[in-house]
Amino acid sequence: MSPRLPDKLPLKRTSLGDARHEGVAADAAPGAGGPGKVILRLRNRRVLGAVAAVVVIVLVVLIASSGGQAVTPPATGAASVVPSDVLAYIHLSTDDSRAPVKSALALLGRFPGYPQLLLRDDLAAWLGATRSGRAVNFDRDIRPWLGKEAALAILDTGTSTAGSLVVIGVGNRPAAARFIAGLPSDGSASYRGTKITGHPRADDSAFVGHYLVLGHAAAIRAAIDVAAGRAPSLSEYPVYQRAAASEPAGRVVDAYFSAAGVTRLVASQGGLVGEAGALIYQATLQGVGLALTPASGGVQVAIRSVFDPQIARTRAASFTPSLPSSIPAGADLFLDLTGLNKTLPRVLKTTGIGGRIPELLKRLGIALEAQGISVKQDIASLFERESAVVVSTPGGSPVLTVIARTPAPDQTRTVFAQLELPFARLFAPVGNAAGRAPVFNQVTVAGVTAHQLVVAPGLQFDYAVFDNELVLSTSLAGIAGVARHGSSILDEAAYRATLGNHPASITSLLFLDLNQLLRVGEQTGLMTGAQFRALKPDLDRVRAIGFVSTSGEAESTAELSLQIP
Repeated sequence: MSPRLPDKLPLKRTSLGDARHEGVAADAAPGAGGPGKVILRLRNRRVLGAVAAVVVIVLVVLIASSGGQAVTPPATGAASVVPSDVLAYIHLSTDDSRAPVKSALALLGRFPGYPQLLLRDDLAAWLGATRSGRAVNFDRDIRPWLGKEAALAILDTGTSTAGSLVVIGVGNRPAAARFIAGLPSDGSASYRGTKITGHPRADDSAFVGHYLVLGHAAAIRAAIDVAAGRAPSLSEYPVYQRAAASEPAGRVVDAYFSAAGVTRLVASQGGLVGEAGALIYQATLQGVGLALTPASGGVQVAIRSVFDPQIARTRAASFTPSLPSSIPAGADLFLDLTGLNKTLPRVLKTTGIGGRIPELLKRLGIALEAQGISVKQDIASLFERESAVVVSTPGGSPVLTVIARTPAPDQTRTVFAQLELPFARLFAPVGNAAGRAPVFNQVTVAGVTAHQLVVAPGLQFDYAVFDNELVLSTSLAGIAGVARHGSSILDEAAYRATLGNHPASITSLLFLDLNQLLRVGEQTGLMTGAQFRALKPDLDRVRAIGFVSTSGEAESTAELSLQIP
């Protein structure tokens, strides 16, 4: 049984000047990175639907474990007919002789959203809608000739419009030719001896080697030139080869983004996707490779970013994590890294977890500088070493806690004592408002001395310095959890499943208890809307997520692990 690809990856013709173009366009984005910066816009939401369909396939395919058996690597020849200057390339194994693919087909039904997102007749509709007056049937018309791989490439046309190219492996050329011959056609043309057939309700098509390629005629001509050796292929491109190096043999999906693809397809998007692209991109970035592989009880996603070895880049500081043992069990989110002083404002702004905290920190900085206190030297420097951000719900309400290693506890206490008055003044009543400015009080909690500033009912700022750690929190419960030295996050089964085997030297570590975060998000109103409600049944299947990154001279790697019990 061949895997059922989404019948409808509905990519229309994507090139300037095509009257039927509904594809990917680029617009000048004022204020987005400087004058004249061109950011790619996915104007046709059906293109996004194609990518989303691939993502859903990935999440479902990788539920299965290979069980430790030797896995046959996927067929990868599709990259040999794709131009080397692609913006993005997403490749899917459709080889039903491979254990991961077989397991995926049996487990697709576990995700409630599958029937709505990946209907078995979509590919048939995408390839032509009707065949000689009758609807295309996947089992009858497509399965007999479908090969071992399929790929989607977003091409850089050198203009403000990107092109799309779909490459589908063909296992039975005569059967595939009969299928294409039965589709509605609005004429054909020949390019370097290869026939290109036009279709009124779908992309043009042509057979290039043992692949069926679909796209605008210009994209198909480019594939023909690449296959004939007249233009460089993606498979021969050194940056792609470096980005794809060490991909696991058991992968089911792999992808590649050029540096231009990261900025135009990812960083230009809003929300978390755009922030992720901004974090990945550096001036010396050349490309990013991704590989998704089955793991015991879940999914592993390997991400490899490659940089220009001839140009120096700013490397993230590597460290051996020591704070996980201080993080109380039951944490919903745990982020461990160095340079938190630069990262935290972006994290708080993007996730919305910190509420008004970013605004208050900015106001505090202005007030301290006015009093001669150097925010950079006296405060920010405390968070240059290993630090952690923790979100937990000890009493049912979200608590944000920050922990930083401090080699000079007495000096840290002195610095924070100087901060108490200017920080309290931030919450002083305005004008003739009744009441006095709040003040810090000393409280003993879990055997340590904490300093508490109650701003309003349910809103407070607390800190304590003990055991060479500075602990800041929005609740005394956050400080107490660290001070008690009870069971830690290291004892959590979900943490061990996703991050139990991380490298000794890393650049960042992230753990998410997704089930609990979803509940908190719903309770606090951070996660609402029709789109979230539609995705929630599928998200509920993912128990936890772990992320760890490392850095080398000319590359950085990251591994994302999803626990799907």
